[in-house]
Amino acid sequence: MAKNNESALQQEIMAWIRQNQYVYLATCDKNHARVRPIVLFIHNERYFFATFTGDSKVQQIQNNKHVEVCIPLTEEGHTGYIRLRGMASIVNNAALKAEASERCYFFDQYFSGYDDPDYTLIEFDPDLAEYLRPGEAFSQGCNLKRY
Repeated sequence: MAKNNESALQQEIMAWIRQNQYVYLATCDKNHARVRPIVLFIHNERYFFATFTGDSKVQQIQNNKHVEVCIPLTEEGHTGYIRLRGMASIVNNAALKAEASERCYFFDQYFSGYDDPDYTLIEFDPDLAEYLRPGEAFSQGCNLKRY
């Protein structure tokens, strides 16, 4: 459901995000960008990634919280994208990790429970979006900051 203070563009972007869980996450590793596919899921209007504790993205986010997510879009043979810029953080709250694990469709395939030491929950807080509608030539941007 759209919030009263969301613009039509924000609502359109959010509709795409809700139906596209596969995204590309970019982090920084010293002086190099690192990009990989990952699943983005929403819980209580917040964005999360579940990953293995030993994955390089965990250390990269601990060292530099600035990340970007790219969501490729296709519609009627046309392509576009949504790029989300924001901050990522490692979640240490056990209750939130447990709640979020229930919303991650693949969780049980990889982790024994929310307290599994191999499970790391990453929260993503986007502040800016760049949106190229499938089939259009120019992108649009908007602020996504929630507070």
